[in-house]
Amino acid sequence: MYKVLVSDNISPKGIEILEQEADVTFNPDLSREEFLDIIGEYDGLIVRSMTEVDKEALDKARNLKVIGRAGTGYDNIDIEEASKRGIIVFNTPTGNTISAVEHTIGMMLALSRNIPQANQALHEGIWDRKKYMGVEVKGKTLGIIGLGRIGSRVAVRAQAFGMKVIANDPYLPPEKAAKINVPLLGFKEVLKKSDYITLHTPLTDETYHILSHKEFAIMKDNVRIINCARGKNVDTQALAKALAEHKVAGAAIDVHEVEPLPEDNPLLKYQDRVIMTCHLGGTTTEAMDNVSIAAAEQVLDVLNNGLPESPLNIPSINIQEYNKAKPYLNLVNKLGNFIAKWKGHERIEMIEAEYGGEVIGHDLKPFTTSLIKDILDPILDSRVNLVNAQLVAKERGIEIKESQISKPDGVNNIIRVRVKTNKGNYSVAGTNLPIGLRIIEINDFRIDLNLEGKFLVISYQDKPGVIGKVGSILGQDNVNIASMQVGRKSYGGQAIMIIQTDNKPSKATMEKINKNIELTDLTYLEI
Repeated sequence: MYKVLVSDNISPKGIEILEQEADVTFNPDLSREEFLDIIGEYDGLIVRSMTEVDKEALDKARNLKVIGRAGTGYDNIDIEEASKRGIIVFNTPTGNTISAVEHTIGMMLALSRNIPQANQALHEGIWDRKKYMGVEVKGKTLGIIGLGRIGSRVAVRAQAFGMKVIANDPYLPPEKAAKINVPLLGFKEVLKKSDYITLHTPLTDETYHILSHKEFAIMKDNVRIINCARGKNVDTQALAKALAEHKVAGAAIDVHEVEPLPEDNPLLKYQDRVIMTCHLGGTTTEAMDNVSIAAAEQVLDVLNNGLPESPLNIPSINIQEYNKAKPYLNLVNKLGNFIAKWKGHERIEMIEAEYGGEVIGHDLKPFTTSLIKDILDPILDSRVNLVNAQLVAKERGIEIKESQISKPDGVNNIIRVRVKTNKGNYSVAGTNLPIGLRIIEINDFRIDLNLEGKFLVISYQDKPGVIGKVGSILGQDNVNIASMQVGRKSYGGQAIMIIQTDNKPSKATMEKINKNIELTDLTYLEI
């Protein structure tokens, strides 16, 4: 029998499943030293957030084949080190979905009817029906930011209360939203039209402080805010200011920028209008059972040569093949990152990988799968990796194409990536040269730049003075140009400019370029 160690508390239901097929050790009270002493004996490991599965532990885990995280977060697991050792790592993100959905609805209703405040008043001997008069949710507009696994279920339940639901999700195909009768609108339009706004997005560079001073300013007066997603999605200081100015009628917050909650959190001053809980969204008896059962079942699946439902990595590939393919995998990684940072804010509908030259001598499927991962992982709320990339793309309605370039046009190898989004078609191509990875095309315009560093990508109508103005503005703001390439197909037609800079242009510099020059696109990205 396989040996499985459970070193954190999970539901007894998960232990019962494991015991049917494995020799199980359940000991959530292991010291660090005890854990390190015995981990080498086990084929499988199930943890929550308390056990640290770092390089030191993995060095000793000579028999370990799978690590299951009973829950969502996996900061305590060194996935890179596990991957090097061929250890499959997975989590169970769907087990607490319903709990998070119901907590969101509960927070919205409690906020509308002042339930916590009225309860506290009665416990203090105060009877004041007038003070705690609430509002109905029926007929109100709920704006959902992020219509994924949790947001879509919140939408259905809100509709049952008679609410009108609208949403913003740039990565969701409109037909998926249409199935639950939720129109997809622009971000600002959702903010302007909503009586309630609830967040269900991951924490990324784009969603950090997605609700801040500018966003609160354009909302309806007396809007109500619910956040059961990520604490740093909401600017706490901006929300406090909006509450002070009575722009926001109230807020229900389960997740916080700093946890545990510090005593100087400004929302604590608004006890009459702000409900706060201690990150309880996924914490229910049923959720604990669900994640424990899922972790137990999937550990057994992996030990029996299956694959988990939510893998976070993939076992190492054959080292000889990897060494041969590594330069092209690196090229795919750079091109995928370029596309993600350039056009990842648009809804991607199609990804096409084109290969030419000596690249074709390799199995192309790992390259294409890696490309999908590199494009989607930075922009989606679920972890995308080599195991699940194709499935994630399919679930998102993204068409995947793979083709070969018969004549690479003067280079020994080329990889070209084309994407179709809801706003247009874009492409970028690169090659591997002895001097390094190069970007040789963008939107079919020929260029030649090192595929690493800080980039300004500028699309514009070709006319005299544009290049000079851009260079002048960058110079005035002490942004040094390392190199510049310009591509065009005809005089006066569409053109593209790519500038590599030594330092990042400030937001004010970007705004100055936009204000003074007529452009069709201006993007800063780092590779």
